[in-house]
Amino acid sequence: MNTYQSFYQNEVRALELTINDQDGYSFSPSGAYTQIKTDAGVQVIEEQAAMVYDNKIRTLIGTTVTSLPGKYKVIWKIKQAGHSFYHITILEVQEL
Repeated sequence: MNTYQSFYQNEVRALELTINDQDGYSFSPSGAYTQIKTDAGVQVIEEQAAMVYDNKIRTLIGTTVTSLPGKYKVIWKIKQAGHSFYHITILEVQEL
């Protein structure tokens, strides 16, 4: 299951993902990373560390991504106890 978020063109702000386990309890990762690709799979942002606080992970989305309207895939790699879990957020950048 993916999550969806929309930003406006040239907007700069954090994108946050709240993580719960399958039973609805908070899941606190030991680390997290993000990379961003266009809808066509072209790399826009190489994998970089994301901020982790309790069961929330965040990454800053800047104008490198939001300068052009379109759909992007934010690929989250979530680390916990030696395992990697992945999640995709579909980010739609809308024209003002």
